[in-house]
Amino acid sequence: MDGGSIPPRSTTLSTDESQSNQATGTGNSGCGFFASETQLVSDSPKWAQKWQNFDNFLPLSENNIGTRECYSYRKKIFERHPHLENALKNHYLEIFHDKSLREANLFIGRIDKELIIHDLNLSSSEAEIKTFCEDMSFRCRSTVIKYGENKTAYQICQGIAKKYSIDIDTFDSEQNHLPILNRLSCPKWWLKKINTLRKRHVEQVHRKLNLVHKHSACYASNFASSVRNTQLKNSYDYLNSNQITNEHGQSYTLLDIYNKSVSNPRIRKAELMTRIRGFEEVATEMGHAGEFYTLTSPSKMHAVLSSGKPNPKFDGSTPKDVNEYFNNNWKLIRSALQKKDIHPYGFRVVEPHHDATPHWHLLLFMLPQDTHKARKVFSKYALKEDGNEHGAKQHRFKAISIDPKKGSAAGYIAKYISKNIDGDDITSDNYGNDSKIAASKIDAWSSLWGIRQFQQIGGPSVTVWRELRRLKGNTEPEISKAFNAADSGDWAAYVMAMGGAILPRRNRPIQPFYEEKPTEKIDINTGEISKSNLGYYGDIKPAFVVGLISKNTISRTRTMKWTKKMSPMTTCDPMYEGNNKELAGLLALDRRRGRSLSNEEEKSALGLV
Repeated sequence: MDGGSIPPRSTTLSTDESQSNQATGTGNSGCGFFASETQLVSDSPKWAQKWQNFDNFLPLSENNIGTRECYSYRKKIFERHPHLENALKNHYLEIFHDKSLREANLFIGRIDKELIIHDLNLSSSEAEIKTFCEDMSFRCRSTVIKYGENKTAYQICQGIAKKYSIDIDTFDSEQNHLPILNRLSCPKWWLKKINTLRKRHVEQVHRKLNLVHKHSACYASNFASSVRNTQLKNSYDYLNSNQITNEHGQSYTLLDIYNKSVSNPRIRKAELMTRIRGFEEVATEMGHAGEFYTLTSPSKMHAVLSSGKPNPKFDGSTPKDVNEYFNNNWKLIRSALQKKDIHPYGFRVVEPHHDATPHWHLLLFMLPQDTHKARKVFSKYALKEDGNEHGAKQHRFKAISIDPKKGSAAGYIAKYISKNIDGDDITSDNYGNDSKIAASKIDAWSSLWGIRQFQQIGGPSVTVWRELRRLKGNTEPEISKAFNAADSGDWAAYVMAMGGAILPRRNRPIQPFYEEKPTEKIDINTGEISKSNLGYYGDIKPAFVVGLISKNTISRTRTMKWTKKMSPMTTCDPMYEGNNKELAGLLALDRRRGRSLSNEEEKSALGLV
């Protein structure tokens, strides 16, 4: 509700003259109500008491700010978002003192609007969110039953999803609507989408309430850290309670596999440092120069100033929006460098400022004569937006030439790798926070916003490197050289065996070999075993890496067949746990049988006939 009326003055409400002037001075209460003075006067004794009880968070000298409508307006908003109530009240007071009552009311109104999508309150409890997702999936399933698996049902269900800011265009297919209709009929799919939406909206509200910065909660709010800790605990329990077994009878928990893979932060960090050091050795051998660049976004994309105060120019960008800004700029930079025949290779690291706004660090190697041209290209695109604002030329793009006499390139970026993974090898971050706590906060930040922290630029495929390390041995000359380098952990030798640092990947001598892996299905009526390459929702499964190919010679790296043994706690069918248990059972049975229920069967299960 917007303002538009001059609030009436009540002589019976206990507000002092200055507060009354502030409430009426703007010519707009910002409360969104219009009441006659007669109503206010007649109701004032009762309202004054209730108002004072509700506004006891205010200092005694400031009780009962604004009018009765202001009280009612903010009371409803505070009650809709109980987890944010104290933060909203504090911010409301700050804006009231710094600006006006109207601005304070408008601010909490905008926050309220951001946390409510149509009839979905993102501040609802987990149980309420789950019920909402069950209802939405049930509506979509009912639509499919009514109209069939066709374009009409797809458009109706798409409209339901878009009403709640869920974009399903990426699943759009003119030929086959079944996969997306299956997704929209699944409460677990809805729950995943809504939870992601919920976490990001709530975290962005924390940023707007000035709760994420170096003087409060650095990098991520306490809410985001709590969500991530819960997620990690659930993942650990899941991995530890489920096993995989191969045809030889070997059995491991999923946690054992996790600990030995690059998903393990320690292994991921070691591999990253190996590859960085390898690139540096290649650069030294080839006479290439090392450059360290830092890219920062325009000031309007930062929520909080370095002092800890809100940025008055903040445009509401989320960390994901800012990272997308960098990605778009990088596409332009890469294209411009390509036209100038400059082919850098190295690594990119994304990390947050104290207020969760991301910035990029790039360690790049290139020909010495290309460094000046590369810097001009980076600077041009870094200053493309708001390039004339104060401090832009000093902060948007920083470049440092790496002098091998003063230190290695790997050493230059090592602290950024450590700070963003586990916090080992360093004591504190740039703001004096304990390095391990900072690392966990940054992990929560990247997980919540879906930001990829590390990315290799140029060079040969890391997939090939990992698959080579799975081989037991090979006599093919093209594979043997690269295999020996990968097996010994020598990234520099591997790069040279694969044709050098700047050869396009399509021209590399070894490529990953992909193959479809059909899933076996058993018909419980006939016992017949059939194979299908369709995924859980009915779309075609992507091909899997099963080995390497070089000059039409295939070397298989994945020869064992593994089956997952689920614990009793995780064997429930995730398709439907909604309002109709009979339908849930039929759909689960139907899915295992690999056929669709008839319209009559589904209508009967839904109670429509």
